[in-house]
Amino acid sequence: MRICNATLGCVAALLGTLPLHACGDDDDDGDGPRIDAGKDSGPADASRPVKDSGITKPDSSTMEPDASTPVDPVMRGKYIAETIATCDDCHTPRKADGSFDQSRKLAGVECFIDVDRADDGVGCLHSSNLTDHETGLQTRSDQEIKDMLLKGLRPDEKALHPAMPYWVLANMSDDDADAIVAYLRTIKGVDHMVPASQPPFTPPDAPAPTFPEAKIPLPRADYPQRAAAMRGRYIAGNIGICLECHTPRDEMNRPLVDKAFQGGHEFARGELGLPPVFPEVIYTANITPHATGIADWTVQDVVTALKRGQDDEGAALCPPMPVGPMGGYAGLTDTDATDIAHYLLSLPPGDNMIAGDCKVPPPPDADGGT
Repeated sequence: MRICNATLGCVAALLGTLPLHACGDDDDDGDGPRIDAGKDSGPADASRPVKDSGITKPDSSTMEPDASTPVDPVMRGKYIAETIATCDDCHTPRKADGSFDQSRKLAGVECFIDVDRADDGVGCLHSSNLTDHETGLQTRSDQEIKDMLLKGLRPDEKALHPAMPYWVLANMSDDDADAIVAYLRTIKGVDHMVPASQPPFTPPDAPAPTFPEAKIPLPRADYPQRAAAMRGRYIAGNIGICLECHTPRDEMNRPLVDKAFQGGHEFARGELGLPPVFPEVIYTANITPHATGIADWTVQDVVTALKRGQDDEGAALCPPMPVGPMGGYAGLTDTDATDIAHYLLSLPPGDNMIAGDCKVPPPPDADGGT
């Protein structure tokens, strides 16, 4: 099954596109299950065929090697921020080749989303400077950073725009929130005063309500790898952005909590800066195991999609989700990617046929052609 109409794939590294989430503080307005990422996952599920994807196991030194080894908070925070929550995708500028500008890591990106390119006065969403500089987070206390990350509240009690998915991240454990803060404290300061975001991204009067943790779907009771699926639930639903992007919205852009992971959230081509070879609107995929979703996918198909940006037929998948060799999800450990796959395949099937079909252009060849 092709899901090229999905954000279960990304050519962000090639095209410089970015997922729609941002976190941090602009002064000018602008305990879950442990993720066992240090051990090889072994066979995914004997009841489902596993394909050889040729994926090399990534470096797992960012996480604890086993349950008996203490976790380094900074390294865990780095893994969550860079790989699972993909903070870089919104907060680190990119070079012309699509790679991150590491000299300005997490320094904020001006107008990284623009919903009205014809008017310089409206439409820009700016991401905040998260570095250890006075124009970033240097003067913020650990608790103030956590309040922004988990509650969408700045130190001045003003709300952050819910494009920053604090309403999902609020469900992470205190230890993981502390780990992210510890990691952010290590980021070299960059002098970058980010301007205030423009309408329609001006902050609301109050933060968006937290997605109810109890509404994050549980794995089916009869799923054979339920322990793995529960670990995947925490990654995909509590500390990752799968829930944010793949949950449909109502006319007020509020998530339909009873349709979690059923897709249909819209991303306009223009706001992502995509070329006209893409459709005007890209819809996120139904990633539940329904015939309108990923019912015919295997565990390894999902792992390959996350880490290589290819669907179950080997085709490249659409922006804006951070998958593929240069995307954040390429750094997922085999165990975490497999746990996410088990979780998605254990979900109650949701009937939601997604409109549209996004076709990704092939990358340029060695001679500069297409």
